[in-house]
Amino acid sequence: MKIGFLCKVMKTYRTVVTPSKPEFAISHQDKLISIGSCFSENTGKKFREYKFNININPFGQQYNPHSIAQAIERLLNPVAYTEADLVRHNELYHSFDQHGDFSHTTAAETLKHINDNLTVAAEDIKRATVLFLTFGTSHVFVLKEKNKVVSNCHKFPGNMFGTTMMNPLEIVEVLEATLKKLLTVNPGIKIVLTVSPVRYFAFGHYENSVSKANIFSAIYELQNRHPNIYYFPAYELVIDDLRDYRFYAEDMLHPNHQATEYVWENLCNTMFSEQTLKLLREIDEVLQATKHRPRNPTGEAHKKFVAATLNKIEELEKLHRLDLSEEKERLMVDSSRQASV
Repeated sequence: MKIGFLCKVMKTYRTVVTPSKPEFAISHQDKLISIGSCFSENTGKKFREYKFNININPFGQQYNPHSIAQAIERLLNPVAYTEADLVRHNELYHSFDQHGDFSHTTAAETLKHINDNLTVAAEDIKRATVLFLTFGTSHVFVLKEKNKVVSNCHKFPGNMFGTTMMNPLEIVEVLEATLKKLLTVNPGIKIVLTVSPVRYFAFGHYENSVSKANIFSAIYELQNRHPNIYYFPAYELVIDDLRDYRFYAEDMLHPNHQATEYVWENLCNTMFSEQTLKLLREIDEVLQATKHRPRNPTGEAHKKFVAATLNKIEELEKLHRLDLSEEKERLMVDSSRQASV
């Protein structure tokens, strides 16, 4: 009996997205900044976990291109915020430029949080080698009283705001003007644009698709105009490649941990050199070691394990100028606690 199909190449029953490699490679010597949505923050935390020098969302999570451009403009001209820039609502002081993470019960505490981050990020953006911008939506909320685009509405009454959707030309204009200013200050910076795979259904399914399409069209145009702008397909990796609700959180809108890890792995393999990937594997060994829970914490085997891991940490710190003090402390504290049980 002839079974012809056994001789055929097995089909791949999914769309495999393979990001193209940029002309540069990221290493631990780079200074990184990540600005954008919650997905940007999750990816930024992976960079921080693996000891990259990164500033994550100095204004908190931001979603639309206009707000992200405003944030970059403020970093390039870091005028301190004052109490006149704040509003009080639900017993907290807020800034419409910042995420709710910056809101506190006193104006002084809110301003300190905002301005401390502004001061640090304003210096970082001058020295940054790579800037990641992640856009979530082209919808913007406008505070009617001041005709000002806001980054966060802070649960103020909806009738205080108008809403509009930026078209591709508007997105290109606002981003290009801002990025030109940035390149004047920091001409060597590389800019990586991504689109968040989080779907925003507050305005409807169709409107979400149009909103994302406007961002994609704008990014495509910006890439054609500027060779130092690179696009990383985080959106396609989740929506087209994984393409399954098992990779989403319970709300069926946000990618879950597995999906975020998949995007991170693709980013590593696309944007890191072999030397950096090797270093990441060594760091990962340390990270896993700090999570180790021994069956016999007082035994010689565990003591040798702790000593070997500490030696590895010191070697990495010395050779690569990494800060692994947190892991070192955790390892020693956990070992001491377990030994006393």
